[in-house]
Amino acid sequence: MSQSIPEFAPSFADPAEHHASEPARPGLEPLPSTKPADVAVTPVASAMALVADGLVEVETRLGELLHSRLAIIPKVGGHLTFAGGKRFRPMATLLAAQAAGYTCDEAWNDTLTIAAAGELLHTATLLHDDVIDEGEFRRGRPAARLPYGNGLSVLTGDYCFARALQSVSRLGKAAATSSMADAVTLMAEGEIAQLYAAGEWEVDLERYTLVIERKTAALIAWCTAVAHLVEPDAAAALARYGREVGFAFQIADDIIDYTLDVETSGKARGQDLREGKVTLPLILACEREPELRARLAELLRAGPPVAEAELDRLLVAVVDAGGLDAAREQGQAHVEAACEALQALPPSPAREALGELARYIVGRTA
Repeated sequence: MSQSIPEFAPSFADPAEHHASEPARPGLEPLPSTKPADVAVTPVASAMALVADGLVEVETRLGELLHSRLAIIPKVGGHLTFAGGKRFRPMATLLAAQAAGYTCDEAWNDTLTIAAAGELLHTATLLHDDVIDEGEFRRGRPAARLPYGNGLSVLTGDYCFARALQSVSRLGKAAATSSMADAVTLMAEGEIAQLYAAGEWEVDLERYTLVIERKTAALIAWCTAVAHLVEPDAAAALARYGREVGFAFQIADDIIDYTLDVETSGKARGQDLREGKVTLPLILACEREPELRARLAELLRAGPPVAEAELDRLLVAVVDAGGLDAAREQGQAHVEAACEALQALPPSPAREALGELARYIVGRTA
């Protein structure tokens, strides 16, 4: 039986309509007007306070970018976009613009566009990833592919890519469009390299680094460089900061995959191993305990899926071998390099906030 023609809608209104029970700015820590004296302000909340107005406008722009007369598009896109993401990329973009002194009226509009486009590019990759990896959870709820199907998830991801490109191109600034195209090309290479290697259980630090540099760090670097619209020396420093933060961010996620559950992290524990992804904790654990390499070879011969009991034993073995501690040390090294890059910028509250955000990334794995 053929499907009915999809519903069309004249506009996409408030993103809160999709999840009325969620906070107005999902995914971000609340900013209370008053704070008890014995409660410390987190680095995320401090950073948000500097760019709070901008983050509100980014949410509005995200809703506008997901607008379509085809009502299913904002439904599928909103299922993930407004499901409580960290909004790290928009926050870093807004802070970077402040730190670089890119603050005139035209710059404000440019920065908001880059911040929203960066988040939408991230959304696109997540929609695609969950189809490729057959993910079941994302941000604590069923992945979009489960209620809407693989086809709609992939095509909505494509729509997000297109709308992000459209919004940036309309700024009329070649540097923004060109740098975005470069970043998206690197992201595609990273995704392909990761997919090609999935299930091989190959303990290869060089390949891991290549994937992270492209898959995660490239987009964050584009965001923190404010699409290279800021002064060139500042853009170079902020891009380096973003690359280093991208590595730290991914390493932290790799560690969390071993330690948290779906209620806490939004994903099932050990999901990377289920998907055949060899991440940094496993690579470093194998360097310390060569016997783990032999166990991986056995898993490879047995083929997917990995039995849950064997998966649990492997998770414990990686922790016991010190894989998480070693990965945390490398993540911290990237944080220090990120903070060093910021020294090229003049002192400011925004620069300090970027440094605190970098330190927070690894701190959340403790």
